[in-house]
Amino acid sequence: MPGWKGLAPALALVGAVALPGVFAPAVAAPVPAAAGSAFAADLARFEAGDATLDARALRFANRARLGGTIPEWDKAGEAWALLAKSPARALALADAEREADPLSLNALTLQEEALQRLGRGADAQVRHRQILILLRAITGGTDGASRERAWNVVSAAEKDTALVLLGYLVTGERIEREGDHVWALVTARPPVGEGASTIWISIDGLVPASA
Repeated sequence: MPGWKGLAPALALVGAVALPGVFAPAVAAPVPAAAGSAFAADLARFEAGDATLDARALRFANRARLGGTIPEWDKAGEAWALLAKSPARALALADAEREADPLSLNALTLQEEALQRLGRGADAQVRHRQILILLRAITGGTDGASRERAWNVVSAAEKDTALVLLGYLVTGERIEREGDHVWALVTARPPVGEGASTIWISIDGLVPASA
């Protein structure tokens, strides 16, 4: 189980640094009503902490619902700065962010931390389960050591947050393209062991397939 206590400084900066290369989000068509109903049903399962749902599909449906681009959480730094002295205010900011993006990994993590500080342990445990569901969907249970084992993300912020939560210290990043596919190759020191590792992360739709 990943441990993310004490990571507020890093999570407050998520979104401040963009993916290398030109950012060109995909433009999604309007989501049909039936798809919207399916999304709402799956989101309800996610809110209940149901680990059996297809969270990968839910994440990409969420991005499509938002028009093909996940909005950046511009109040992340402010929210994390409030956590120690005013967890209730920090929680309110995280709640507001999840109204816009219910699958915001950063906001979910702040919710968990704030709820613990407010003595709402049961609610914090639900958030913890939700975070684990998203991390599992991002990594697919693999180490990301090759393009065949690549992780997947729906936004640059999700990529950065996942790396922080999983304990990686990023030391470098570059873009790799092949055909219609694009990957971020992240060089990072893992939470255990020595030396750096390279993690392949699919960023299709976030960066153009052609340079």
